[in-house]
Amino acid sequence: MLAKQPAMEWRPTCGSWFLRAESPLPGWAVKRCAEFMLKVQAGRRIGLMPGDTRDDLDASVKALHEGRIEQWAAGPQMDGSGEIEVFRATQGTGKIISLGA
Repeated sequence: MLAKQPAMEWRPTCGSWFLRAESPLPGWAVKRCAEFMLKVQAGRRIGLMPGDTRDDLDASVKALHEGRIEQWAAGPQMDGSGEIEVFRATQGTGKIISLGA
């Protein structure tokens, strides 16, 4: 479960969303972020008059449905500095597990 919603930004020139997280997120977490953003965008669309702003918002919603989300692992300071964990090991039990070899 995600502790908090990572920052997401719509990049209309790229036609995709930009997701910034401390470390790379698994597919299920990216999907959850997209679902959350769909709700946010639905609320933003209420009351928008036809025009460029609403067209851009509709394009952002289409991108979310199509899964056009780019991840940026921003590190612990969320600025791209510091060590970024791509994989994290969990503490083991100390037991050796046979792989059948």
